[in-house]
Amino acid sequence: MRFAPIIGFVAVGATFAPASASRNSAVDEPLVVSTAWLASHLNDPSVVVLQVEHDQSYRDGHIPGARPLPYMDIVTSRDGLGSELPSTEQIRDVFEKAGVSDNSIVVVYASEGPMASRALFTLDYIGHKRFAMLDGGLQQWRAEGRPVSRATPAFAQGHLTVQPHPERVATADWITAHLGKRGVSLIDTRTDGEYLGSGERHGMPSAGHIPGAHQLQWEELFRGGDSPLLKDRAELQRLYAARVNPGDTVATYCWVGYRASMTYFIARYLGYPVKLYDGSYQDWQQRKLPVRAGASP
Repeated sequence: MRFAPIIGFVAVGATFAPASASRNSAVDEPLVVSTAWLASHLNDPSVVVLQVEHDQSYRDGHIPGARPLPYMDIVTSRDGLGSELPSTEQIRDVFEKAGVSDNSIVVVYASEGPMASRALFTLDYIGHKRFAMLDGGLQQWRAEGRPVSRATPAFAQGHLTVQPHPERVATADWITAHLGKRGVSLIDTRTDGEYLGSGERHGMPSAGHIPGAHQLQWEELFRGGDSPLLKDRAELQRLYAARVNPGDTVATYCWVGYRASMTYFIARYLGYPVKLYDGSYQDWQQRKLPVRAGASP
């Protein structure tokens, strides 16, 4: 892959034209929408646009009306793990301070990689049921010649009702209890070297993958080249069908639960019951649980 997709998500509380027929069964709304839809709703006072970032890219230009959301505000360190869900109270506070309320139409995009999908997973976990992906994110927005801004908008604090969904999260105990059994398909969202056991992540060597896990890198979900757009739904279905048994719950993991948030979202988009192993390989390795080296699941 030659590009670093800038991915966005939209939590939607109004009727709009979908980019795909896939729908959020909780509210009967689509999970993926286009930049055209967002452009036509920028003046809607119920729309809240958030840019998730690690750096200062927000200052370099953002979708008009967007508000910055530091990625580190939606993750925390716990038990030696570097990228865990914060408390529900902290998550609520972060999004409320960004002006998000229960009925907000929340648009989330990121300055790089799967930060937006991690924000989506976080909203999903606290029970914010209306969401959809902004296909192509800021990169596609710019490519279409749409306006960008450097102004930080004024806004009031929001109010969120938090209803956590712990069933969205897989633990090491849950994974261990389902190893080798029917009903669960594991997806490893890491690089070839990490999966095979011949590589590392930021100086941390990988001994392989969780037994039974199939590899699917998050970049494979996109069209490639310079395009930040998702592959067609049929192609995404083929990618998952090659790795997931019919009727299975999908459990995704990577090293710390960052990259796996993207394969989590697409599994949800395709209609699979899905969990994210938040501790991921870092937690699995710390616990000295079994791994398998090589290309075989």
